[in-house]
Amino acid sequence: MIVIRYDEIGLKGKNREYFERTLEDNIKNHLKRYGYEGIIERPHGRIVVRTNAPHNIFGKIFGIRSYSPAVESTLNLEDIYREIKGILEKKEFNSFRITAKRLWKGYEETSMEINKKIGEMVLRDFKKSVNLEKPDLNIGIEILNDRSYIFTEKYPGPGGIPYGIEGKIIMLISGGIDSPVASYLLMKRGADPTFLHFKTNDEILSKVRRLIEILETYSPKSLDLIVEDHGNLLKDIIYNLESIGERRWTCVFCKYSMLRRADSIAREIGALGIGTGESLGQVASQTLNNIAAENLATTLPVFRPLIGFDKIEIEEMARKIGTYGISISFHGCGCPFLPRHPITNASLERFKDLMERVMEKGNGEAWEIDYEKRC
Repeated sequence: MIVIRYDEIGLKGKNREYFERTLEDNIKNHLKRYGYEGIIERPHGRIVVRTNAPHNIFGKIFGIRSYSPAVESTLNLEDIYREIKGILEKKEFNSFRITAKRLWKGYEETSMEINKKIGEMVLRDFKKSVNLEKPDLNIGIEILNDRSYIFTEKYPGPGGIPYGIEGKIIMLISGGIDSPVASYLLMKRGADPTFLHFKTNDEILSKVRRLIEILETYSPKSLDLIVEDHGNLLKDIIYNLESIGERRWTCVFCKYSMLRRADSIAREIGALGIGTGESLGQVASQTLNNIAAENLATTLPVFRPLIGFDKIEIEEMARKIGTYGISISFHGCGCPFLPRHPITNASLERFKDLMERVMEKGNGEAWEIDYEKRC
């Protein structure tokens, strides 16, 4: 069985029951996706799962702070020690520590008293030393309602709040390093993403699908992907920018158009916002001036969880969640629309002035999109 701990959920007050129930449902769905079942109980402050599933599944469920494979016993200290003794007889160690937590305050012994009495029994039978700072073996005991749970390992979970609890978003995904990390962070905060990718070629689309497969390991369900053609999105805009000598505005109009399309899809499916992988100042379309202009595309909130992170920090997160290797596996041919000197300080007034001429439709048939030009 697995004892699951959470922290943030426990601070939700009147909504705590809803958060716990959602986490319980997500655990069941995660297990089901891998062909396992589980019986779930919710003693105060913990979730206990009776399952034969491998414990590492729980390391990718948002809302879990830490978890431990455990054995169950009664509240009788002799019974508890009998289980501990059986565990210790199979382990090699020179020092130990007892870490008891009495979450059910109806139990007569305090945590300190449990530590002392169980510790004395271990010293009596095993003649090992106590080390409170760096023990070879940390023996955990948690008192939950009318049962006790004993464990020697404590694994980290991803933390956050339960997946999906905040509702749907449209998540722009490019196949690079940033957008999968941004997706992970928004999922960690309870968002349920539908991905939107603007396709430039089949290889990058294949990479996007592989990145989503990694992100799905953190989700209790499969994740949806909408694919649209990048060229169809921009061909009229590029033609019009070219015709008025303003190709340097391409990146701003590109992101504006992506957000406008994301806004339309979000309203169709009932999404409450849009997510992107932008980091302030990282590339031409991500300066503060340009972001302000691009935001005119939508009245929905645009979530940019990476806005304050630098590239090294983002790469470290990508390695941690398992997307980095896929993101760098194919660099593609670059954006075929990228101007030589993209504008980085877009004036809102100038952008609004250009929009009326640039956002017209119907001229793009005269513009040939050469995707191979930059390969």
